Amino acid sequence: MRITFVLPGFSGHPIGGFKIVYEYASRLQARGHQVTVVHPRRLEKGNFGVVDQIKRILWPLKFRLKYGGRVPWLEVHRGVRLLLIPDLDETLVPDGDAIFATAWQTAPPVMRLPRTKGAKFYLIQHYETWAGPKDKVDATWRMPFHKIVIAKWLYDLGVRFGETSRMTYIPNALDFDVFHVTLPIHQRDRFHVAMLYHEAEWKGSHDGITALTAVKHNIPQLRATLFGVPERGSNIPEWVEYVREPSREQLVQIYNHASVFLQPSWTEGWGLTGAEAMACGCALVSTENQGVMDFAEHEKTALLSPVRNPQALADSLTRLLADDELRREIAYAGNRRIREFTWDRAVDSLENVLKREC
Repeated sequence: MRITFVLPGFSGHPIGGFKIVYEYASRLQARGHQVTVVHPRRLEKGNFGVVDQIKRILWPLKFRLKYGGRVPWLEVHRGVRLLLIPDLDETLVPDGDAIFATAWQTAPPVMRLPRTKGAKFYLIQHYETWAGPKDKVDATWRMPFHKIVIAKWLYDLGVRFGETSRMTYIPNALDFDVFHVTLPIHQRDRFHVAMLYHEAEWKGSHDGITALTAVKHNIPQLRATLFGVPERGSNIPEWVEYVREPSREQLVQIYNHASVFLQPSWTEGWGLTGAEAMACGCALVSTENQGVMDFAEHEKTALLSPVRNPQALADSLTRLLADDELRREIAYAGNRRIREFTWDRAVDSLENVLKREC
């Protein structure tokens, strides 16, 4: 089957939603499908100035020269065609059997493409009102795509939009050959905490740092390692280690040397970093952002607290640091739970949808 995924651009830095698309592309290619991932410089066609026309020409060349024609932060199957194009003109998008919009911005131009590009699907990884006007985001939910949603809360949202028959829930998955326990859970420094640092307000980094600072005041042994794409923020305390743009191997090491992972987000599509940390043996302390609810159960596989409440996060974190038996119980239970989310299961489910709809 010829399958195309349309991303909203290209990124030289890790993006969770892009990662899921590349994982699907690689695994579908490995199963014998012909997969293309399209990266338009602009989503809409238009007449632009001379400078922009030059940039349009140099866009693919820059990709080949700077990144060797590959994604620099993730190994993508060599058979997957990574296509960089100026815009989503139908002459630049390959014909196929199935084509996926992968973000709200990509939905309208993909919907306008002719049927020769394939049956139309919409991989929905979040309710993206943080990335665009609510009315325009909502409009994409009502478009006649077959929608693939990655979390139960997104499925419920789709039902509220009136979707019933043309929607399938397929939760995200993890590569357990990569994300796994290398340092036994019971041997870790019980006072070591890890957290993603992100500049987007809804990721809750400020809340997480506030919680860590409060806990440090009462538990001086606390150590924290933050990681992320941006440069170290001025709000990160001096006693906190910060790792910028860790490689995949470094990220696995960070997860494995921490006893607890702190996820302070106000919202998540599907809490990918929290899930990766659980796979590597961290006990999860998280807000009740909807994206962790597929795998995080309070008092069993995680400790959960209300969003935008740093003190509640601090209280949960203090519980685990003070009670190492509870920390181990949460970590072991979380690790068992998250290992149910395999890529074989996810790709099997997606293939079944493709066979039925194409």
